[in-house]
Amino acid sequence: MKRLWIAGLLLAAFAIGGYLFRVQVQRRTPPGQVQLNEISVTSLDSFRQQFNRTSDSVRVIALLSPT
Repeated sequence: MKRLWIAGLLLAAFAIGGYLFRVQVQRRTPPGQVQLNEISVTSLDSFRQQFNRTSDSVRVIALLSPT
C-alpha cells in the first residue's frame, strides 16, 4: 500500500513538473531562422499569403504527429 502511494506521488510530481516546464520554457529559434508559427483556423489565411509569396523557391510543409 505504501509503495502504491509513493508511486502515485511520484507520478503526480512528474506530471506537474512536466506541465510547469512546458509552460515556462521559452521557445526560440536559432538566429537567422524564421520564427516557428502555430497554424490554426484564424491564422491560416496569413500563412497561405506568406507561403505563396515565396513561390520562386522550394517550400516544404511537414505535418508531424507524436503517435
